[in-house]
Amino acid sequence: MTNSQAIRLDHFMAAANTAYYRRKNPFADFITAPEISQMFGELIAAWVIAVIHSMPTHTAITLVEAGPGQGTLMADMLRVIRQAAPDIYQNCSIIFVETSERLRQIQKQAIAGHTNLSISWYDTIDSIPSQPIILIANEFLDALPIRQFVKLNAHEWAEHYVQDGQLVQKPIEILPHAPIFDRPVKEGEIVEVCEVGQDIIKNLATRICKNGGAALFIDYGYASAVWGDTLQAIAGGVNVSPLINPGEADLTAHIDFLALKEIVIATGAQAYGIQTQGEFLKQLGLLVRARMLAVHATELEQKHIAEAVYRLIDPSAMGDLFKVMAIMHPDLPVPPAFELNKEEK
Repeated sequence: MTNSQAIRLDHFMAAANTAYYRRKNPFADFITAPEISQMFGELIAAWVIAVIHSMPTHTAITLVEAGPGQGTLMADMLRVIRQAAPDIYQNCSIIFVETSERLRQIQKQAIAGHTNLSISWYDTIDSIPSQPIILIANEFLDALPIRQFVKLNAHEWAEHYVQDGQLVQKPIEILPHAPIFDRPVKEGEIVEVCEVGQDIIKNLATRICKNGGAALFIDYGYASAVWGDTLQAIAGGVNVSPLINPGEADLTAHIDFLALKEIVIATGAQAYGIQTQGEFLKQLGLLVRARMLAVHATELEQKHIAEAVYRLIDPSAMGDLFKVMAIMHPDLPVPPAFELNKEEK
């Protein structure tokens, strides 16, 4: 990646994040919901158990996590599933979708107490064998590379490239296929397309239609038909330039959940949401679970529980910024925490 060469933004972002996750500890730069509180993973486990029980046959299920980080979410989920649904636990196999060998080793340690389960790692979701799956992805889509396009006039568009630490525009004649181009974008405005994310969602929804199962995506993004520049970089917990020192910071972009939902529906799968994380966790019983934990907690622990609840569901923290969408086989009922949104199917 030389400074003088213009590189298409998605190629720049892919190379930068590959270098970042290979060499850096991302959890020194940011914290995800599973690291904030065990309650997050416990509630996701309850969601998984309910969905599996709604499936016509659940003698054997493969639980998949995409972008599993340090393995904290899976560890919390398996602890609850083993205790609350031993029949599911005994017939469960685990798959991590993870490309970083360093993170794979950390994930192995996180679930070291589950040696009786079949546990495997794959580089991509598409490479997982055909079978019914329940897939969980928390902060997975946001790190996928995006392309940015600028509307020049009624008939012309330009695309963003990176050169010498700055964005430059190059004319483009053929736009990629994406729902966002059907929106009333005005001259000078920027739209973002995550082709990799669109393909993942389309293939996954098609797979769920064919083989059965469900998927749950939790990420920051928007649920309405909006657009604009959302590319950002975080290093040491603060925002930095995403175009300078590639590989030193985590590059992310907001998820266009509305576009992804349209893609799911077109496959014949069912899409539920788009919920805010705050509403999703409250409907799953976060406040009840927090009160249960607080009963036997010390004063300091109670303070930490209250702080975790605030960070997870308050609109000024993660509550409104993060959105939740479920993909389900069309024969399955409305999943937990989406009942209030079922008219949005």
